[in-house]
Amino acid sequence: MQETRVNLKRLLEDIRDSYAMSLEEVIIVELIANALDSGASNIDFFVNPLERTFTIADNGRGMRRPNLKEYHNIAASTKMRGAGIGFAGIGAKLSLLVADSVVTETKGGRGTHAATTWHLSSDTRAPWQFLPCSGIVSTPRGTAVTITLKDIDSALLSRDFIYQAVTTHFYPLFIPEFFEAIYSFVYKNGVKFSLNGNKLNLADRCLPDASKIFRIVLGRQTKHLAGFGYLAQLKGNKANGLSISTYGKVIKTGWEWAGLEVPSNLGLFGFVEIPALSEILTINKMDFLRDATSLKKYYQYRKAIQAAIQPILVEFGGNSGIADPVKALRPLTRQIEHALRQMLGSFPELLPLLGVRATKNNDVAIKALDRQPLIKIVENGDELEAKNTEKKSEAKTESRNIKRSKTTALAIGYEAAGVANPIARMVENRILINNDHPACSKARSRRVEGYHAVFCVAWSLSHYLEDGRSPQLFINDFLSSWGRQDPQTSRMF
Repeated sequence: MQETRVNLKRLLEDIRDSYAMSLEEVIIVELIANALDSGASNIDFFVNPLERTFTIADNGRGMRRPNLKEYHNIAASTKMRGAGIGFAGIGAKLSLLVADSVVTETKGGRGTHAATTWHLSSDTRAPWQFLPCSGIVSTPRGTAVTITLKDIDSALLSRDFIYQAVTTHFYPLFIPEFFEAIYSFVYKNGVKFSLNGNKLNLADRCLPDASKIFRIVLGRQTKHLAGFGYLAQLKGNKANGLSISTYGKVIKTGWEWAGLEVPSNLGLFGFVEIPALSEILTINKMDFLRDATSLKKYYQYRKAIQAAIQPILVEFGGNSGIADPVKALRPLTRQIEHALRQMLGSFPELLPLLGVRATKNNDVAIKALDRQPLIKIVENGDELEAKNTEKKSEAKTESRNIKRSKTTALAIGYEAAGVANPIARMVENRILINNDHPACSKARSRRVEGYHAVFCVAWSLSHYLEDGRSPQLFINDFLSSWGRQDPQTSRMF
Protein backbone atom coordinates (compact mmCIF):
# COMPACT_ATOMS: atom_id res chain seq x y z
CA MET A 1 0.00 0.00 0.00
CA GLN A 2 1.47 3.35 -1.09
CA GLU A 3 0.66 6.68 0.53
CA THR A 4 0.45 10.08 -1.12
CA ARG A 5 2.41 12.49 1.06
CA VAL A 6 2.16 16.25 0.98
CA ASN A 7 4.74 18.64 2.36
CA LEU A 8 2.31 20.58 4.57
CA LYS A 9 4.95 22.98 5.83
CA ARG A 10 5.99 23.91 2.31
CA LEU A 11 2.33 24.33 1.30
CA LEU A 12 1.69 26.67 4.23
CA GLU A 13 4.87 28.61 3.47
CA ASP A 14 3.79 29.03 -0.15
CA ILE A 15 0.43 30.40 1.02
CA ARG A 16 2.24 32.72 3.45
CA ASP A 17 4.51 34.02 0.68
CA SER A 18 1.51 35.05 -1.43
CA TYR A 19 0.86 37.88 1.04
CA ALA A 20 2.72 41.18 0.94
CA MET A 21 2.89 41.49 4.73
CA SER A 22 4.30 39.67 7.73
CA LEU A 23 2.96 36.25 8.75
CA GLU A 24 1.75 37.59 12.10
CA GLU A 25 -0.22 40.31 10.34
CA VAL A 26 -1.71 37.74 7.94
CA ILE A 27 -2.83 35.58 10.87
CA ILE A 28 -4.64 38.49 12.56
CA VAL A 29 -6.31 39.70 9.34
CA GLU A 30 -7.48 36.22 8.31
CA LEU A 31 -8.82 35.36 11.77
CA ILE A 32 -10.81 38.60 11.80
CA ALA A 33 -12.10 37.93 8.27
CA ASN A 34 -13.42 34.51 9.27
CA ALA A 35 -15.02 35.94 12.40
CA LEU A 36 -16.82 38.62 10.38
CA ASP A 37 -17.97 36.02 7.84
CA SER A 38 -19.48 34.03 10.69
CA GLY A 39 -21.67 36.99 11.67
CA ALA A 40 -19.69 38.04 14.73
CA SER A 41 -20.50 41.39 16.33
CA ASN A 42 -17.86 41.10 19.07
CA ILE A 43 -14.25 40.20 18.30
CA ASP A 44 -12.03 40.05 21.37
CA PHE A 45 -8.26 39.63 21.55
CA PHE A 46 -6.39 38.37 24.60
CA VAL A 47 -2.60 38.26 24.86
CA ASN A 48 -0.57 36.76 27.69
CA PRO A 49 3.18 37.22 27.12
CA LEU A 50 4.07 35.15 30.19
CA GLU A 51 2.26 32.10 28.83
CA ARG A 52 3.08 33.01 25.19
CA THR A 53 -0.61 32.84 24.21
CA PHE A 54 -2.59 34.86 21.69
CA THR A 55 -6.38 34.36 21.61
CA ILE A 56 -9.11 35.70 19.37
CA ALA A 57 -12.71 34.98 20.41
CA ASP A 58 -15.92 35.88 18.59
CA ASN A 59 -19.68 35.45 19.00
CA GLY A 60 -20.33 34.29 15.44
CA ARG A 61 -22.19 31.20 14.29
CA GLY A 62 -19.46 28.81 15.38
CA MET A 63 -19.01 25.26 14.09
CA ARG A 64 -20.60 21.94 14.83
CA ARG A 65 -18.46 18.93 15.52
CA PRO A 66 -18.38 17.59 11.90
CA ASN A 67 -17.44 21.06 10.62
CA LEU A 68 -14.70 21.34 13.23
CA LYS A 69 -13.33 17.99 12.14
CA GLU A 70 -13.24 19.08 8.46
CA TYR A 71 -11.67 22.39 9.52
CA HIS A 72 -8.37 20.53 10.06
CA ASN A 73 -8.14 19.68 6.38
CA ILE A 74 -5.60 22.24 5.15
CA ALA A 75 -7.45 22.89 1.88
CA ALA A 76 -11.02 22.52 3.14
CA SER A 77 -13.55 25.34 3.01
CA THR A 78 -17.34 25.37 3.09
CA LYS A 79 -17.48 28.99 1.92
CA MET A 80 -18.58 30.08 -1.51
CA ARG A 81 -16.65 32.81 -3.33
CA GLY A 82 -18.24 36.20 -2.85
CA ALA A 83 -20.03 35.21 0.37
CA GLY A 84 -17.45 37.01 2.52
CA ILE A 85 -13.80 37.88 2.93
CA GLY A 86 -12.45 34.81 4.76
CA PHE A 87 -11.26 31.61 3.14
CA ALA A 88 -10.66 28.07 4.45
CA GLY A 89 -9.70 29.16 7.98
CA ILE A 90 -6.32 30.24 6.62
CA GLY A 91 -5.49 32.30 9.73
CA ALA A 92 -5.53 29.31 12.11
CA LYS A 93 -3.80 27.09 9.58
CA LEU A 94 -0.95 29.52 8.92
CA SER A 95 -0.46 29.92 12.66
CA LEU A 96 0.86 26.33 12.69
CA LEU A 97 4.11 27.78 11.32
CA VAL A 98 4.74 29.84 14.48
CA ALA A 99 2.91 27.82 17.13
CA ASP A 100 3.68 25.05 19.58
CA SER A 101 -0.06 24.36 19.50
CA VAL A 102 -3.30 25.81 18.13
CA VAL A 103 -6.43 25.21 20.22
CA THR A 104 -9.83 25.85 18.64
CA GLU A 105 -12.98 25.86 20.77
CA THR A 106 -16.38 26.42 19.22
CA LYS A 107 -20.13 26.41 19.91
CA GLY A 108 -22.25 25.74 16.86
CA GLY A 109 -25.75 25.86 18.33
CA ARG A 110 -28.13 23.14 19.52
CA GLY A 111 -25.81 22.31 22.39
CA THR A 112 -22.80 21.61 20.17
CA HIS A 113 -19.60 22.42 22.04
CA ALA A 114 -16.23 21.03 20.96
CA ALA A 115 -12.53 21.80 21.10
CA THR A 116 -9.39 20.53 19.39
CA THR A 117 -5.65 20.97 19.66
CA TRP A 118 -3.41 20.99 16.60
CA HIS A 119 0.29 21.33 15.81
CA LEU A 120 2.83 20.77 13.06
CA SER A 121 4.92 17.77 14.12
CA SER A 122 6.95 17.49 10.92
CA ASP A 123 7.05 18.85 7.39
CA THR A 124 4.39 16.34 6.32
CA ARG A 125 2.27 15.82 9.44
CA ALA A 126 -0.09 18.05 11.41
CA PRO A 127 -1.78 15.80 14.02
CA TRP A 128 -4.85 17.03 15.90
CA GLN A 129 -7.24 15.62 18.49
CA PHE A 130 -10.39 16.53 20.38
CA LEU A 131 -9.94 17.73 23.97
CA PRO A 132 -12.22 18.91 26.79
CA CYS A 133 -13.67 22.40 26.40
CA SER A 134 -12.22 25.13 28.59
CA GLY A 135 -15.26 27.40 28.45
CA ILE A 136 -13.42 30.30 26.81
CA VAL A 137 -16.42 30.74 24.48
CA SER A 138 -18.85 32.36 26.89
CA THR A 139 -21.53 33.27 24.35
CA PRO A 140 -24.26 30.84 23.14
CA ARG A 141 -22.43 30.51 19.84
CA GLY A 142 -18.97 31.47 18.71
CA THR A 143 -15.37 30.39 18.20
CA ALA A 144 -12.08 31.02 19.99
CA VAL A 145 -8.62 30.26 18.62
CA THR A 146 -5.71 30.19 21.06
CA ILE A 147 -2.16 30.09 19.69
CA THR A 148 0.69 29.10 22.00
CA LEU A 149 3.65 30.72 20.30
CA LYS A 150 7.15 29.32 19.95
CA ASP A 151 8.78 32.73 20.23
CA ILE A 152 8.23 34.88 23.31
CA ASP A 153 9.12 37.92 21.18
CA SER A 154 6.41 37.19 18.58
CA ALA A 155 4.56 40.26 17.28
CA LEU A 156 1.30 38.46 18.15
CA LEU A 157 2.07 39.16 21.81
CA SER A 158 2.35 42.91 21.18
CA ARG A 159 -0.76 44.97 21.90
CA ASP A 160 0.47 47.80 19.69
CA PHE A 161 1.00 45.39 16.78
CA ILE A 162 -2.51 43.94 17.11
CA TYR A 163 -4.06 47.42 17.31
CA GLN A 164 -2.15 48.55 14.23
CA ALA A 165 -3.13 45.46 12.22
CA VAL A 166 -6.83 45.77 13.09
CA THR A 167 -7.13 49.51 12.45
CA THR A 168 -5.04 49.39 9.24
CA HIS A 169 -6.82 46.53 7.47
CA PHE A 170 -10.34 47.16 8.81
CA TYR A 171 -10.26 50.93 9.13
CA PRO A 172 -13.65 51.49 7.41
CA LEU A 173 -15.42 49.58 10.20
CA PHE A 174 -14.38 52.33 12.63
CA ILE A 175 -15.95 55.15 10.59
CA PRO A 176 -19.48 55.94 11.89
CA GLU A 177 -20.64 57.46 8.60
CA PHE A 178 -19.66 54.30 6.73
CA PHE A 179 -21.42 52.07 9.21
CA GLU A 180 -24.59 54.08 8.99
CA ALA A 181 -24.48 54.23 5.19
CA ILE A 182 -23.60 50.65 4.30
CA TYR A 183 -22.20 48.37 7.02
CA SER A 184 -25.37 48.49 9.09
CA PHE A 185 -26.98 46.40 6.32
CA VAL A 186 -24.11 43.89 6.35
CA TYR A 187 -23.33 43.71 10.07
CA LYS A 188 -26.76 44.38 11.55
CA ASN A 189 -25.56 44.10 15.16
CA GLY A 190 -22.51 46.26 14.59
CA VAL A 191 -18.87 45.20 15.03
CA LYS A 192 -16.86 45.85 18.18
CA PHE A 193 -13.22 45.00 18.83
CA SER A 194 -11.52 44.72 22.20
CA LEU A 195 -8.01 43.91 23.41
CA ASN A 196 -7.59 42.40 26.86
CA GLY A 197 -11.00 43.77 27.81
CA ASN A 198 -10.41 47.31 26.47
CA LYS A 199 -12.46 48.52 23.51
CA LEU A 200 -10.44 49.42 20.42
CA ASN A 201 -11.16 52.89 19.09
CA LEU A 202 -9.65 55.28 16.57
CA ALA A 203 -9.14 58.79 17.89
CA ASP A 204 -9.61 60.23 14.40
CA ARG A 205 -12.31 57.83 13.24
CA CYS A 206 -14.73 60.64 12.34
CA LEU A 207 -14.38 62.04 8.84
CA PRO A 208 -12.76 65.46 8.41
CA ASP A 209 -15.14 68.38 8.07
CA ALA A 210 -14.18 68.88 4.42
CA SER A 211 -15.03 65.29 3.48
CA LYS A 212 -17.22 64.56 0.49
CA ILE A 213 -19.33 61.40 0.67
CA PHE A 214 -20.36 59.88 -2.65
CA ARG A 215 -22.35 56.91 -3.92
CA ILE A 216 -21.27 54.27 -6.44
CA VAL A 217 -24.14 53.70 -8.85
CA LEU A 218 -24.36 51.14 -11.65
CA GLY A 219 -26.75 51.14 -14.60
CA ARG A 220 -27.74 53.91 -16.99
CA GLN A 221 -31.48 53.62 -16.67
CA THR A 222 -32.16 51.51 -13.58
CA LYS A 223 -29.76 52.99 -11.05
CA HIS A 224 -28.34 50.36 -8.71
CA LEU A 225 -26.59 51.45 -5.52
CA ALA A 226 -23.37 49.41 -5.39
CA GLY A 227 -21.33 51.16 -2.71
CA PHE A 228 -20.29 54.27 -0.84
CA GLY A 229 -17.12 56.28 -0.55
CA TYR A 230 -15.63 59.45 0.77
CA LEU A 231 -12.86 61.78 -0.32
CA ALA A 232 -11.14 64.23 2.01
CA GLN A 233 -8.37 66.79 1.70
CA LEU A 234 -5.63 67.40 4.23
CA LYS A 235 -2.64 69.39 3.06
CA GLY A 236 0.62 67.68 3.95
CA ASN A 237 -1.15 64.36 4.51
CA LYS A 238 1.24 61.48 3.81
CA ALA A 239 -1.53 58.87 3.47
CA ASN A 240 -2.30 60.08 -0.03
CA GLY A 241 -4.46 57.71 -2.07
CA LEU A 242 -7.79 55.99 -2.38
CA SER A 243 -8.41 52.68 -0.61
CA ILE A 244 -10.98 50.16 -1.75
CA SER A 245 -12.58 47.79 0.72
CA THR A 246 -15.12 45.00 0.64
CA TYR A 247 -17.09 44.06 3.75
CA GLY A 248 -14.80 46.41 5.67
CA LYS A 249 -11.53 44.71 4.64
CA VAL A 250 -9.12 47.08 2.85
CA ILE A 251 -7.96 45.47 -0.42
CA LYS A 252 -5.79 48.06 -2.18
CA THR A 253 -4.62 51.62 -1.63
CA GLY A 254 -3.41 54.20 -4.13
CA TRP A 255 -4.73 55.88 -7.26
CA GLU A 256 -3.46 53.45 -9.90
CA TRP A 257 -6.01 50.71 -9.23
CA ALA A 258 -8.81 53.23 -9.89
CA GLY A 259 -7.21 54.47 -13.12
CA LEU A 260 -6.84 57.93 -11.60
CA GLU A 261 -3.92 60.34 -11.66
CA VAL A 262 -4.01 62.76 -8.72
CA PRO A 263 -1.15 65.14 -7.74
CA SER A 264 0.26 64.27 -4.32
CA ASN A 265 0.41 67.93 -3.29
CA LEU A 266 -3.39 68.03 -3.12
CA GLY A 267 -3.32 65.82 -0.01
CA LEU A 268 -6.38 63.84 -1.08
CA PHE A 269 -7.31 60.51 0.51
CA GLY A 270 -10.39 58.40 1.00
CA PHE A 271 -12.15 55.05 0.90
CA VAL A 272 -14.56 53.21 -1.35
CA GLU A 273 -16.60 50.25 -0.08
CA ILE A 274 -18.09 47.83 -2.64
CA PRO A 275 -19.20 44.47 -1.13
CA ALA A 276 -19.93 42.86 -4.51
CA LEU A 277 -16.22 42.94 -5.46
CA SER A 278 -15.59 40.15 -2.93
CA GLU A 279 -16.68 37.81 -5.75
CA ILE A 280 -13.50 38.53 -7.70
CA LEU A 281 -10.92 38.67 -4.90
CA THR A 282 -7.76 36.58 -4.97
CA ILE A 283 -7.30 34.09 -2.12
CA ASN A 284 -5.12 36.51 -0.16
CA LYS A 285 -7.73 39.28 -0.60
CA MET A 286 -5.05 41.78 -1.64
CA ASP A 287 -5.96 41.99 -5.33
CA PHE A 288 -8.59 41.12 -7.91
CA LEU A 289 -8.73 38.12 -10.23
CA ARG A 290 -7.66 38.63 -13.83
CA ASP A 291 -9.78 36.20 -15.83
CA ALA A 292 -12.06 37.68 -18.48
CA THR A 293 -15.23 37.65 -16.37
CA SER A 294 -13.51 39.16 -13.33
CA LEU A 295 -11.80 41.87 -15.37
CA LYS A 296 -15.08 42.84 -16.98
CA LYS A 297 -16.70 43.27 -13.57
CA TYR A 298 -13.69 45.13 -12.20
CA TYR A 299 -13.74 47.70 -15.02
CA GLN A 300 -17.48 48.12 -14.71
CA TYR A 301 -17.09 49.18 -11.09
CA ARG A 302 -13.94 51.19 -11.78
CA LYS A 303 -15.77 53.35 -14.33
CA ALA A 304 -18.56 53.91 -11.80
CA ILE A 305 -15.99 54.99 -9.19
CA GLN A 306 -14.34 57.37 -11.65
CA ALA A 307 -17.71 58.91 -12.54
CA ALA A 308 -18.47 59.52 -8.86
CA ILE A 309 -15.05 60.96 -7.99
CA GLN A 310 -14.33 63.22 -10.99
CA PRO A 311 -16.52 66.19 -9.92
CA ILE A 312 -15.10 65.98 -6.38
CA LEU A 313 -11.52 66.06 -7.69
CA VAL A 314 -12.31 69.22 -9.64
CA GLU A 315 -13.92 70.75 -6.55
CA PHE A 316 -10.76 70.06 -4.52
CA GLY A 317 -8.62 71.84 -7.08
CA GLY A 318 -7.53 68.96 -9.31
CA ASN A 319 -8.39 67.91 -12.85
CA SER A 320 -10.70 65.07 -13.87
CA GLY A 321 -8.08 62.65 -12.58
CA ILE A 322 -8.41 60.11 -15.38
CA ALA A 323 -4.93 58.70 -15.89
CA ASP A 324 -3.56 58.49 -19.42
CA PRO A 325 -0.44 56.30 -19.14
CA VAL A 326 -0.24 55.83 -22.92
CA LYS A 327 0.30 59.57 -23.36
CA ALA A 328 4.02 59.10 -22.70
CA LEU A 329 4.16 56.26 -25.25
CA ARG A 330 2.90 58.17 -28.29
CA PRO A 331 6.05 60.30 -28.86
CA LEU A 332 8.20 57.18 -28.40
CA THR A 333 6.69 54.95 -31.06
CA ARG A 334 9.03 56.09 -33.85
CA GLN A 335 12.06 55.83 -31.56
CA ILE A 336 11.18 52.32 -30.36
CA GLU A 337 10.42 51.29 -33.92
CA HIS A 338 13.79 52.59 -35.11
CA ALA A 339 15.61 50.70 -32.33
CA LEU A 340 13.72 47.52 -33.22
CA ARG A 341 14.64 47.80 -36.90
CA GLN A 342 18.28 48.17 -35.89
CA MET A 343 18.08 44.93 -33.89
CA LEU A 344 16.31 42.68 -36.41
CA GLY A 345 19.39 42.09 -38.53
CA SER A 346 21.29 40.67 -35.53
CA PHE A 347 18.28 38.99 -33.95
CA PRO A 348 16.11 37.53 -36.76
CA GLU A 349 14.42 35.22 -34.23
CA LEU A 350 12.24 38.24 -33.37
CA LEU A 351 10.67 38.26 -36.84
CA PRO A 352 7.86 35.80 -35.92
CA LEU A 353 6.70 38.29 -33.29
CA LEU A 354 5.96 40.62 -36.20
CA GLY A 355 4.03 37.96 -38.08
CA VAL A 356 6.97 37.24 -40.41
CA ARG A 357 8.38 33.73 -40.79
CA ALA A 358 12.18 33.61 -40.37
CA THR A 359 13.90 32.13 -43.46
CA LYS A 360 17.45 31.56 -44.69
CA ASN A 361 17.32 34.94 -46.42
CA ASN A 362 16.11 37.15 -43.56
CA ASP A 363 17.33 40.31 -45.28
CA VAL A 364 14.41 40.10 -47.71
CA ALA A 365 11.90 39.80 -44.86
CA ILE A 366 13.50 42.65 -42.94
CA LYS A 367 13.54 44.87 -46.02
CA ALA A 368 9.85 44.14 -46.63
CA LEU A 369 9.11 45.48 -43.16
CA ASP A 370 10.60 48.85 -44.12
CA ARG A 371 7.31 49.72 -45.80
CA GLN A 372 5.20 48.82 -42.75
CA PRO A 373 4.81 50.31 -39.25
CA LEU A 374 6.26 48.07 -36.53
CA ILE A 375 4.82 49.72 -33.42
CA LYS A 376 1.29 50.72 -32.46
CA ILE A 377 -0.34 51.74 -29.18
CA VAL A 378 -2.91 49.75 -27.20
CA GLU A 379 -5.21 52.33 -25.66
CA ASN A 380 -6.69 50.10 -22.93
CA GLY A 381 -4.49 47.06 -22.43
CA ASP A 382 -6.52 45.58 -19.59
CA GLU A 383 -9.88 45.89 -21.30
CA LEU A 384 -8.47 44.64 -24.59
CA GLU A 385 -6.95 41.65 -22.84
CA ALA A 386 -10.27 40.89 -21.14
CA LYS A 387 -12.12 41.03 -24.45
CA ASN A 388 -9.56 38.85 -26.20
CA THR A 389 -9.62 36.29 -23.40
CA GLU A 390 -13.39 36.20 -23.50
CA LYS A 391 -13.39 35.71 -27.27
CA LYS A 392 -10.90 32.86 -26.99
CA SER A 393 -12.96 31.10 -24.34
CA GLU A 394 -15.93 31.21 -26.68
CA ALA A 395 -14.02 29.79 -29.67
CA LYS A 396 -15.29 26.44 -30.91
CA THR A 397 -11.99 24.89 -31.85
CA GLU A 398 -8.47 24.97 -30.51
CA SER A 399 -7.13 26.21 -33.82
CA ARG A 400 -9.19 29.37 -33.51
CA ASN A 401 -7.83 29.90 -30.00
CA ILE A 402 -4.20 29.94 -31.12
CA LYS A 403 -4.60 31.71 -34.45
CA ARG A 404 -2.14 34.59 -34.64
CA SER A 405 -2.99 38.14 -35.54
CA LYS A 406 -2.29 39.01 -39.17
CA THR A 407 -0.86 42.39 -38.21
CA THR A 408 2.90 42.93 -38.55
CA ALA A 409 2.97 45.57 -35.79
CA LEU A 410 3.83 45.10 -32.15
CA ALA A 411 1.29 46.72 -29.84
CA ILE A 412 2.40 48.43 -26.62
CA GLY A 413 0.04 49.27 -23.78
CA TYR A 414 -0.55 49.18 -20.05
CA GLU A 415 -2.42 46.83 -17.72
CA ALA A 416 -3.05 46.71 -13.98
CA ALA A 417 -1.42 43.36 -13.19
CA GLY A 418 -0.68 43.87 -9.47
CA VAL A 419 2.49 44.75 -7.59
CA ALA A 420 3.59 41.11 -7.26
CA ASN A 421 3.56 40.40 -11.01
CA PRO A 422 6.38 41.03 -13.54
CA ILE A 423 7.25 44.47 -14.84
CA ALA A 424 5.73 43.59 -18.25
CA ARG A 425 4.56 40.61 -20.29
CA MET A 426 3.97 39.75 -23.92
CA VAL A 427 0.64 38.31 -25.08
CA GLU A 428 0.66 37.35 -28.77
CA ASN A 429 1.87 40.57 -30.44
CA ARG A 430 1.09 42.86 -27.48
CA ILE A 431 3.60 44.06 -24.90
CA LEU A 432 1.64 44.99 -21.78
CA ILE A 433 3.46 47.10 -19.18
CA ASN A 434 2.42 46.45 -15.57
CA ASN A 435 0.93 49.74 -14.40
CA ASP A 436 0.94 48.53 -10.76
CA HIS A 437 4.61 47.57 -10.61
CA PRO A 438 6.56 49.71 -8.07
CA ALA A 439 9.12 50.63 -10.74
CA CYS A 440 6.35 51.93 -12.99
CA SER A 441 4.87 54.00 -10.16
CA LYS A 442 8.26 55.53 -9.36
CA ALA A 443 8.96 56.25 -13.04
CA ARG A 444 5.63 58.05 -13.29
CA SER A 445 6.31 60.12 -10.17
CA ARG A 446 9.76 61.08 -11.53
CA ARG A 447 8.33 61.87 -14.98
CA VAL A 448 10.48 59.25 -16.71
CA GLU A 449 7.67 57.00 -17.95
CA GLY A 450 9.18 57.02 -21.44
CA TYR A 451 12.47 55.49 -20.39
CA HIS A 452 10.61 52.89 -18.29
CA ALA A 453 8.43 51.96 -21.28
CA VAL A 454 11.46 51.52 -23.56
CA PHE A 455 13.13 49.28 -20.98
CA CYS A 456 9.95 47.18 -20.68
CA VAL A 457 9.85 46.70 -24.45
CA ALA A 458 13.48 45.58 -24.52
CA TRP A 459 12.99 43.33 -21.47
CA SER A 460 9.90 41.68 -22.99
CA LEU A 461 11.57 41.05 -26.36
CA SER A 462 14.66 39.58 -24.68
CA HIS A 463 12.58 36.55 -23.62
CA TYR A 464 12.30 35.46 -27.27
CA LEU A 465 15.98 35.20 -28.15
CA GLU A 466 17.55 31.96 -29.32
CA ASP A 467 19.25 29.75 -26.77
CA GLY A 468 22.74 30.94 -26.02
CA ARG A 469 21.95 34.58 -26.71
CA SER A 470 22.49 37.03 -23.84
CA PRO A 471 19.28 38.88 -22.80
CA GLN A 472 21.42 41.41 -20.93
CA LEU A 473 23.44 42.29 -24.05
CA PHE A 474 20.25 42.52 -26.11
CA ILE A 475 18.67 44.94 -23.62
CA ASN A 476 21.89 46.97 -23.54
CA ASP A 477 22.09 47.18 -27.35
CA PHE A 478 18.37 48.07 -27.63
CA LEU A 479 18.69 50.88 -25.09
CA SER A 480 21.89 52.09 -26.76
CA SER A 481 20.16 52.24 -30.14
CA TRP A 482 17.25 54.16 -28.62
CA GLY A 483 19.53 56.44 -26.60
CA ARG A 484 21.58 57.53 -29.63
CA GLN A 485 18.49 58.89 -31.39
CA ASP A 486 17.59 62.52 -31.60
CA PRO A 487 14.31 62.71 -29.56
CA GLN A 488 12.87 65.25 -31.99
CA THR A 489 13.74 63.67 -35.32
CA SER A 490 14.29 60.00 -34.37
CA ARG A 491 17.53 60.15 -36.35
CA MET A 492 20.89 58.89 -35.14
CA PHE A 493 23.35 61.47 -33.77
